[in-house]
Amino acid sequence: MTSSHVFFIPAMLVVGAIAGYVVGRRMLLQELEEARRAEARRQAREAALADDPPPAAG
Repeated sequence: MTSSHVFFIPAMLVVGAIAGYVVGRRMLLQELEEARRAEARRQAREAALADDPPPAAG
């Protein structure tokens, strides 16, 4: 093993860790936004049903 490996391998590990953090954080933020939108859609749907109840059967 040459002396360049002593610097190259840890540097690549650090770059990989940083890239993984950035990509993971973006995915987390995107998933949280999708969950927020789904909750807003659910609340809007429930509000619409409360304003306009279905006709009684019979």
